[in-house]
Amino acid sequence: MSFYKQLILVIVGMIAGYNSRSQVALSGWVTTNNQIALTKSLIYQLEASGRTEPQRQHLQTFLLRTGAFVQLNNQWSVGAGYCLTEGRRTINGTSSFAAEHQALEQVWFTHNVYLGSAKNKHTTLLRHRLRLENRFLPKLIWENNAIKRTGSAFANRLRYQIRQQIPLVRVTSSFDKGMFLILQNEVFFNVSGQQHVNGQILDQNRSLLATGYRFSRKFDLELSYMLRVVKEPSKRWSRESIIQVTAFSRI
Repeated sequence: MSFYKQLILVIVGMIAGYNSRSQVALSGWVTTNNQIALTKSLIYQLEASGRTEPQRQHLQTFLLRTGAFVQLNNQWSVGAGYCLTEGRRTINGTSSFAAEHQALEQVWFTHNVYLGSAKNKHTTLLRHRLRLENRFLPKLIWENNAIKRTGSAFANRLRYQIRQQIPLVRVTSSFDKGMFLILQNEVFFNVSGQQHVNGQILDQNRSLLATGYRFSRKFDLELSYMLRVVKEPSKRWSRESIIQVTAFSRI
């Protein structure tokens, strides 16, 4: 059995073993991430995501993120954008959607990582992303059996993501087609306005394992499992399992 097949079996076994010992919620996410090259170095990006609540009976969150980034060289990119998050909130048994607005600034650093011996060296891609989110959170009250917005609260959140793409085919100069494995982890920190969220500096962690297929340099499709661990105001941790389908396009 190849190294990559063994790696997939080990990770899947670890996830199955963890879930057999833990009671975790299961949600479904569907995401599309699209990049349009305006010039050789300027890229427009549009991302949309629909997310269910843990019982998968209705939509919990709709997210729309847009912006642009500049490819400085083969390794470094910087960008900025805007994100709208419509999230379902429940107060006194009444549910309604409330909008959170975000401005965001981010930087990426990408480099190759080589697995295996010199004779059987395999090229993989490792990406680091640092994102600062300037969040305008809705202030809500329950009045006359309805949820009303009374204003906004401001908070800043810093996110660090590390993502490794491992092609499951031999790569020579570039990865153009074939199956791949994704290993990813992202940690969230509330750097200001903690009193408006969970009162904690450490906000959450998302660990993800995905398999996907690259149909061409312009389109990828991924199926992933994510374990999302969130710090509650009580300082306890809540866990949520997420199955996600993601489509990536590059035009």
